[in-house]
Amino acid sequence: MRLIMKIIVAPDSFKNSMTAKVATEHIVAGLTKARPNLDCVPLPIADGGEGTMVALMSHLGGSTHTLEVEDALGRSIKAQFGMTKDQKTAVIDMASASGIEHLKTAELDAMKTSTFGTGQLIKACLQYGPEKIFIGVGGSATNDGGVGAAMALGYQFLDGQGESIQLGNVGLKDLEKIVKPQNMSSIPPIFVLNDVGNPLLGEKGASKIFGPQKGATPENVIELENNLKHLSKIVQKKLHTNYANDWGTGGAGGLSYGLKSFFNAELDSGIDKVLEISQFEKLCQDANYVITGEGAFDTQSRNGKVPFGVASACLKWNPSCQVIVLAGKIAPNLTNLPKNIQLVKNINDEVPIDKRTLQNGSANIQETARWLATDYLPEK
Repeated sequence: MRLIMKIIVAPDSFKNSMTAKVATEHIVAGLTKARPNLDCVPLPIADGGEGTMVALMSHLGGSTHTLEVEDALGRSIKAQFGMTKDQKTAVIDMASASGIEHLKTAELDAMKTSTFGTGQLIKACLQYGPEKIFIGVGGSATNDGGVGAAMALGYQFLDGQGESIQLGNVGLKDLEKIVKPQNMSSIPPIFVLNDVGNPLLGEKGASKIFGPQKGATPENVIELENNLKHLSKIVQKKLHTNYANDWGTGGAGGLSYGLKSFFNAELDSGIDKVLEISQFEKLCQDANYVITGEGAFDTQSRNGKVPFGVASACLKWNPSCQVIVLAGKIAPNLTNLPKNIQLVKNINDEVPIDKRTLQNGSANIQETARWLATDYLPEK
């Protein structure tokens, strides 16, 4: 006999407050303490952004490995990758090495930041002989077209004098020659989990849309774009590929472009791939509600983020399932939401003003879940 109501708890991480796993645990705790007979299915979710590795490993199982690599500015930093128990699948968050979270605001410099540390993470996981690698590319501080990562994996990017170009976007203007590694057979298929669909170049490209978030001035944005254009011309000339306008190649300042161009990676929607791996389709067939969420629910949420991805998946696989979105911040101008989003709720609404802090996020989301169970969800 099935319990009274089935609720899938599938939030993303809440930036600077709690991981998706922690958010899931506290939502479930708030619901079941108030109503123990609820059938709650914990399902931490990610979209290719920060926290994707942790969310995926919670579904795949395995171990996490820590090592020292370079951050986006070349400084030593401890970063992680996940490896499944059977060592067939490696999972990496590029943000673990090359993320904007590791830089102070005054340090942001999209001209100089590099994905070299991400390449070091990829190289480190190869010693376990994985058959495939998943790479989440959200949360980057970089705009180098993935050249830094490719350098760490043995590619040479040379100027007119045969010297290696400088790391970062700034060095791309000098690029004249690309030399492939002699042996690339050790690198298995790479699946890039994009949290955005932007192309490398153009008005919606990596530089113009995301450059300013990474410290770029208007003048920098023009230079960033021109340098990526130059990279794409050299890649087209030397490697005979042209992905600069393809879906998702602008992810992580063009890391997605570089992984596709240099390693023939496949670019996927991060939320779609995570939902597939977590078997969301099967789980939601008989669910009454899905509770999802993220730190900020705003206009960016439409672009492949978790709440919209979850709502779309429910409409596809179980249209009668209602979706509740929890968030730390909610934009006032959100309209035309998916019709199955029944409620958008701020996790701070049910607590005193002095408790509405990032540090109290997990306690606040648990209190919000208790409120849902006692005051919102129907008795069924």
